[in-house]
Amino acid sequence: MKTIKILLVAVLLSANSFAQSLPQMVKYDFKFDWIATHTVNQTVNIGTENVHGIGWCRMYVKNKRTGREEQIKPTGFRYIDGMDGRVVQIGRNRGMDMSNGSIKSLMNSAVRFQFEPSKFGYTTMADLQDNAYFKITYEVKVRRVVNDEIVGKQEAIVFLKQANVSSRSLAQARNSANTSTQVGYMRFNKNKFNIGIIYSAVPAN
Repeated sequence: MKTIKILLVAVLLSANSFAQSLPQMVKYDFKFDWIATHTVNQTVNIGTENVHGIGWCRMYVKNKRTGREEQIKPTGFRYIDGMDGRVVQIGRNRGMDMSNGSIKSLMNSAVRFQFEPSKFGYTTMADLQDNAYFKITYEVKVRRVVNDEIVGKQEAIVFLKQANVSSRSLAQARNSANTSTQVGYMRFNKNKFNIGIIYSAVPAN
């Protein structure tokens, strides 16, 4: 009888551990938080240019049953202008004047992505985290009289095992001048300016 009880406890503990490691519904929140500009020489302010841009975020999961990647659409959010993946658009009339230490909030709230991992054939979180990812893209432009100048366009692939990047505070964003491109940060160079796009991606379970 004692052996049976021990086995039952072990089974229950295993079941609880499994439930915690792979919830029925996996949820992640994504947000473009800030755009920040700094001059390369921090002691010199070289004047201003107006910067704006567009940001995209998509989530993909590999279906283990079919071998195909499937896109997960946002929950409670519609992509801007019906463009697939566009989550933020700062128009040329709402841009930010670049100067040393300029900063602007990009999105008011996060975009929620959620799906049931069992429908894609997953039974462990470790397996899922290696086969689901965010595709994050941002294009930076500088306003010109006729045709705006494209400073650059960057794309980041962030797997779920990397997607634990919390939002930075205003103070942290202001102090991001020397940050290189990494998960949570895209760096663009424009003449003597560093332009940083700061984003967050976190589990919401």
